[in-house]
Amino acid sequence: MKSDIIPFALFFVALAAVVTSCKKDDENTTSTPTVTATITVDEPLAGTTYALGDTVFVHVNITCPTEMHGYDAYILNETSGDTVWTSAVHDHGTSFHIDSLWVNDVTDHSDMLLHIEAEIDHDGNTTEKEVAFHCHPM
Repeated sequence: MKSDIIPFALFFVALAAVVTSCKKDDENTTSTPTVTATITVDEPLAGTTYALGDTVFVHVNITCPTEMHGYDAYILNETSGDTVWTSAVHDHGTSFHIDSLWVNDVTDHSDMLLHIEAEIDHDGNTTEKEVAFHCHPM
């Protein structure tokens, strides 16, 4: 009966040796830091109020240490739900500049939101920034 135990014991010792020797060496996995864009909004300034007919200048700089894949920007009238201005670039570069304008033509007091989204890569990584302001209908 002891002779039956020895083969089983040798089998388990051999199995343990195989399992531990087949363990994959840890690879040097240094995580790459997440790259983000810097979005600087010069205009409109947060909290600014615009009267009917005023020009809302949109001056934005977007920079990134690596090549980006464009941006999408819009002004949303949060009161009515309407998008009143858009700008989009789908190109490659480390910097983009938005130099545009929209003239306030709202018919009701309206909370407005400038939204900018820079596309960092084709994997869906983005950097976003928003600026809220207000428009009067008079």
